[in-house]
Amino acid sequence: MPREVTKALLEQIDAEFDAAKTPDEVRTVFKRYYSDLGWKRLCRLFVLQYGVDELWLAEEERGKKSVRPPADA
Repeated sequence: MPREVTKALLEQIDAEFDAAKTPDEVRTVFKRYYSDLGWKRLCRLFVLQYGVDELWLAEEERGKKSVRPPADA
């Protein structure tokens, strides 16, 4: 079961990408977190080099869009 996306998780993954020195190590990080974040988020973090704060802001905005207002409002 995927973990909840948190800022701490994004920071941890970003640190692991920074520590990865070979393509095999990068692949290992991708495989480890694919079920938690999916390819899009991982690519934004590693390939496009989005910052953790930028990704976290996008997650918060995404969460706001998915919350529906009450039916009686």
